[in-house]
Amino acid sequence: MDIFDKLGDTLISVSKDATQKAKDLSELARLRMEIRSKEEDMNQLYQQIGKDYYAAHKDDEQPEFEQIILMKNTEKVLDDLKQQLGQIKGMQKCPQCGNEMSLEADYCSKCGAKLNIFEEE
Repeated sequence: MDIFDKLGDTLISVSKDATQKAKDLSELARLRMEIRSKEEDMNQLYQQIGKDYYAAHKDDEQPEFEQIILMKNTEKVLDDLKQQLGQIKGMQKCPQCGNEMSLEADYCSKCGAKLNIFEEE
């Protein structure tokens, strides 16, 4: 009987160890997911801080960061590309409200602003 008792004790011990290891692995996975989630939250906050800072300082005469100047230049290029896309599609955006309408429109049908932003000079 002594052998069976030792075998039983060994099985119980191994089972407890396996159960504890499974719990540890589960806890590790949970902690890693929580860390990843918090890092994503922080990255979103950093982005929002950057957007807010840019909005507050984009019109500064001497911006503190060179990236503000790069961002303004990129915005201009992006606006030009969007206008080109609109011309190809036969559409224009109202400079006041952003409503899209045909290139032939002289006034915005939504806000009444004068258009003709694509007229050649």
